[in-house]
Amino acid sequence: MAFKLPAQLATPGKLHHHCQFTITSSFIPLSWRRTLSPEPLLSLSTSFPSEKCNGKQLVTCSAIGTAEATGAVNLGPGTPVRPTTILVVGSTGTLGRQIVRRALDEGYDVRCLVRPRPAPADFLRDWGATVVNADLSKPETIPATMVGVHTVIDCATGRPEEPIKTVDWEGKVALIQCAKAMGIQKYVFYSIHNCDKHPEVPLMEIKYCTEKFLQDSGLTHVIIRLCGFMQGLIGQYAVPILEEKSVWGTDAPTRIAYMDTQDIARLTLVALRNEKCNGKLLTFAGPRAWTTQEVITLCERLAGQDANVTTVPVSVLRFTRQLTRCFEWTNDVADRLAFSEVLTSDIVFSVPMTETYSLLGVEQKDMVTLEKYLQDYFTNILKKLKGLKAQSKQSDFYI
Repeated sequence: MAFKLPAQLATPGKLHHHCQFTITSSFIPLSWRRTLSPEPLLSLSTSFPSEKCNGKQLVTCSAIGTAEATGAVNLGPGTPVRPTTILVVGSTGTLGRQIVRRALDEGYDVRCLVRPRPAPADFLRDWGATVVNADLSKPETIPATMVGVHTVIDCATGRPEEPIKTVDWEGKVALIQCAKAMGIQKYVFYSIHNCDKHPEVPLMEIKYCTEKFLQDSGLTHVIIRLCGFMQGLIGQYAVPILEEKSVWGTDAPTRIAYMDTQDIARLTLVALRNEKCNGKLLTFAGPRAWTTQEVITLCERLAGQDANVTTVPVSVLRFTRQLTRCFEWTNDVADRLAFSEVLTSDIVFSVPMTETYSLLGVEQKDMVTLEKYLQDYFTNILKKLKGLKAQSKQSDFYI
């Protein structure tokens, strides 16, 4: 599947009352398989009226092609953007909320880009973050969120019911273009390990293409490839085993080095402050790579009960993917099954971390292991279950 940018992304949006923001992009269409055009990919321009807004001079910045960053953006005379001001995109997700919490704990001024939603993200405000509404699928809503921001940390991804390219491709392109035009000083992007090796998987190809787009944008950036989250194993294996429900597995020997999102957040902020990380592509992996069966066995031991495992052969996944490709309305399902197929193939999602630990000045012994993470979870949840049973017995009355 080849992804191409729209010929033009130009949408006016309000920044401050009379401030207008326009983005345009024009470039040679790209066939996205390592055939990036040597010509500038971007043609960005921001234009603001010369009049003042509420007595303050309006922001002025410009970036064309792959020109260098413009330097600190001024919101007005004597008000440079603080390096501790960050915008977290995807702040309600599994990783995003850990980034927000860690950054707040370390003294950062955190702004969270959140889609307008019926249930507001009050927990982010309760933690001390500022919530701003925008939607990556609507580029005109993005610029206002970046006023006064030094660094963008992008950990957003599309919802399961959305076409993959809506947020993960078109939305990210608009976000990067806005960051360039607004003079953002650093951009952190999360990608997937081995995304450059699987062009047949739309999500992984999009991640790789976004990496290249960011690298060619001229923004100071850090790209972080991830292998897997420990948190995802709770709903996938731990909870079903405790509830005596079916656990879905495969017959593939895939090994994944899962990492605690709290550790990912900590290492991200270390990399953010380390100038040696600028322009680098880092890969974060957990201390050990695990197969699905090894994870299930570990959960069984910690839960003290056997799992009801339903094994899905890889051949079934492949057939299902081919079948869903036959209908336009199931294309998105096929795209996601393609990713599942990679995760159930004979691949190891892990990398040696020695050089990364050395670069960041951290030690492996400080990383949470999967055994420790799941042990803490099962210890806490089983303790709560015992407490609930005790309360239930105390409430029994016999006549």
